[in-house]
Amino acid sequence: MAAASSDLVDITMVGAGPVGLYAMYSAGLHGLTARIFDRLPDLGGQLAALYPEKQIYDVAGFPRVTAAQLVERLSRQAAQFGHDYRLGEELTGLARNPDADGWWVETPRGRYATRRVVLTAGIGQFYPRRLPVPALDAAEGRGVHYVVGPLKNFEARRVLVVGGGNSAADWALNLRDRAERVGVVHRRGQLQCHRDSARQITRPGAFDLYWEQEVIGVRMEQDRVSGAQLRDVRTGAERSVPTDDIVVAIGLVSDLGPLAQLGLRMEGGEVPVATTGETNLPGVYAAGDIATYPGKVKLIATGFGEAATAVYHAAASLG
Repeated sequence: MAAASSDLVDITMVGAGPVGLYAMYSAGLHGLTARIFDRLPDLGGQLAALYPEKQIYDVAGFPRVTAAQLVERLSRQAAQFGHDYRLGEELTGLARNPDADGWWVETPRGRYATRRVVLTAGIGQFYPRRLPVPALDAAEGRGVHYVVGPLKNFEARRVLVVGGGNSAADWALNLRDRAERVGVVHRRGQLQCHRDSARQITRPGAFDLYWEQEVIGVRMEQDRVSGAQLRDVRTGAERSVPTDDIVVAIGLVSDLGPLAQLGLRMEGGEVPVATTGETNLPGVYAAGDIATYPGKVKLIATGFGEAATAVYHAAASLG
């Protein structure tokens, strides 16, 4: 999908993840000319860049689909309208463009004229949250994983997944058909994830469960992880658990980068939006994880609906 031109377009998406791609498709449905930017060189955002094999369960019509498969289908869906794709190009600023009743989108390569903007950049650039355990950092790449690579690398191995939220539950379920055995280590006495995921993980005998435990160290043999040192958060008692790999999935740390400097009203790293998806900046909308409003549920499926809503109201505002 080669870039077309830098001429004025009706609408610009900032962020080419799943929500941004669906917004591009929605723009085509409304007959809008559209452009999309992403700092990464490929479509799909960081979900596809970091977790292409991760199974996604909350997209309508797919009992489960990998991130790479979902991005490929969304890309084909959006491509039929021949929009302008600007990959490897990061937004650095927004400036009012009164001549077009819109905005200038600024990047290191220049300024692009657009009438409306939809921010679909998720939570911006994100990094896995790390445990404050020096031994884990020292063993990263030798059995400790903050980013999960190809699932084939876990074939017939013993794996411990650390965490109790949706990310940890998803990785535990993704790995169960690959690994010899999967254990889940969590500081609490129950999981904080979708109920169906929790039901599958707590089914008797399905996983090794280490409730109210935390990882405090690792055991190494021949420069590879061979075990994890756990501590009971209530009693302080310690134990050693044999494992070949430790997957730490305790959440993400986000960095909105230049998005945080655009004059947007922010609440805790997110952008409040009206029911139309519009932000405090006229003609600038937000959809996906970056957008917030009372009662929001953070799902990819929710982001798709927000993208459709934002594009619809942006189109209506153009007359």
